[in-house]
Amino acid sequence: ASFDKDENFNRHSKKFLAKGCAVDRINVAERDSVLPHEEMRRLVVDWADVLVCSGGNTLFALLRWKETGLDLLIKEAAANGTVLCGGSAGAGCWFTSMHSDSLRPDNVKHSQVVKNEMDDEDLTDWDYVKISGLGIIPTPGNIMAVPHFDRTGSNTRSRSEAAEEMVACNSDVPAAIGIDNNAALVVEGDKAMVVSGDGEATVHIVSKDEDTNEISTTPLNRTDEPIPIEELMDIANPATAEHLDALEDHVETNFAVAEDLLPRVRANSIASSAADGHVAGDDCDDGEEQPTIKIVAAGRMKALQLPPVFEKVIELSGKDQPRIAYIGTASFDRTDKFNICTKAFRSLECEIIRLDVSEPETVPSMEEMRRLVVDWADVLLCSGGNTLHALLRWKETGLDLLLKEAAEKGKVMCGGSAGAGCWFNSIHSDSLRPDNMKNSEYVQNELDDNELTDWDYVKISGLGILPAMAVPHFDATGTNDVARSSHAEQVLVDEQDGMPAIGIDENAAFVVEGDRAMVVSGDGEATCHVVVADGKTGETVTASLTPANAPMLLEDMVAMHGINNIECEK
Repeated sequence: ASFDKDENFNRHSKKFLAKGCAVDRINVAERDSVLPHEEMRRLVVDWADVLVCSGGNTLFALLRWKETGLDLLIKEAAANGTVLCGGSAGAGCWFTSMHSDSLRPDNVKHSQVVKNEMDDEDLTDWDYVKISGLGIIPTPGNIMAVPHFDRTGSNTRSRSEAAEEMVACNSDVPAAIGIDNNAALVVEGDKAMVVSGDGEATVHIVSKDEDTNEISTTPLNRTDEPIPIEELMDIANPATAEHLDALEDHVETNFAVAEDLLPRVRANSIASSAADGHVAGDDCDDGEEQPTIKIVAAGRMKALQLPPVFEKVIELSGKDQPRIAYIGTASFDRTDKFNICTKAFRSLECEIIRLDVSEPETVPSMEEMRRLVVDWADVLLCSGGNTLHALLRWKETGLDLLLKEAAEKGKVMCGGSAGAGCWFNSIHSDSLRPDNMKNSEYVQNELDDNELTDWDYVKISGLGILPAMAVPHFDATGTNDVARSSHAEQVLVDEQDGMPAIGIDENAAFVVEGDRAMVVSGDGEATCHVVVADGKTGETVTASLTPANAPMLLEDMVAMHGINNIECEK
């Protein structure tokens, strides 16, 4: 694409040579430099681990590759797992089609001569074109690559605007992938991820609404692991659940299904610890299997990757490599969130199965869900995200009842943020935050700052296992500039229902084992807090709990911190 210029070879090979790599050149821009086909095959298919293609005139390069048969050798190398890389022309050539400046007057071998011969008007009088690529990247449909997405050409037209116009006007181009100058799209098999070279540059999805023909551009978040390309292209599209159109209508919905579990745990504990047996008879049925509740509720999703929190989950499971059922409903079953939540468990080589119920078409049968959640899993790992959406989908699919049954059997119920609060009687939630959606990147790009920050926390019902209001992210402030802790305190004052709150710092976890609880700090500083409202004064009292090595009765934990008016039986 750069006409086999030495200066371009030197620039592209410099970093590889500095690392001691063996570097060879294949020059096919001129006919007299083309190697015999067998020699090219030996280099491209048999010898090379990496094929680096230069930037420059993409159309010229593709034509020469086709004329020499190099295109088929590149395809064969790709099938063998050889790394294909490059920038600009060397990036777009791998796609089905490419947004190109190949017709720019000075995009030729002797570019400086052309610039000297032509005036400014001639040099700027050109248009971008869409050309075919090799089609190696497995995108769904004819996805057009747009390198230099954040730049403007010498024709004074920005690449991004021209690409959006091209997608709008071409029925055969459903979407485009725009790559900023200092970013890269990295593809592994049918998965891809964004790498930023400077911490700011990224990759964008340009998509077209099939009904309105409107064009939207969505910048992608950088991730540590790849996700399916098909999912990447779908990231601007909203989830389909009907309740998401008016989520606020469901704030008062009662999701409690497990209010009876903790009282049964307490009754069983009292019965088993009574030395003379006087208490046991009336409180529990000796023939009935009694639940041993195990919950690890972390302040945020990433807290489950912190060793003290992660290790507590493993310990409670009673296995070195527990089987994990991952439920990502709150994060709309996005693979990037799955990668974040399961990273520590995957490093331990735990077997992990996803249960996707956010969209109706992915919901397994009730029998299959029960086999996974109740019979197979040792740990149920629930993601953070939109708690209200998750609870509604669980109620609609019957998964809520299966979660209760799993808790009764002593499965470890864990998660961060939404995946922590769902186990409580109620949750202090940001479910109505405008960008707390599947297509959060799209929403963040479409709304202005005022719209993104104009929202309130809500108190919603949980599954009801733990008799308190959970407040994850207790030490954080929302995008509405309201601290979680202060708003939660106001909720308790306003409601005066005698229910305490458990505030969980972002890097901490509230751990429940049977009728006992403890605090685990993931970073040595974060902790949990008990918040109660004084019915007489209308004020709240907040006590920070001390992380401990062993669980204690919740009543004792509270008493140690000077709060004696909690009615724990509630």
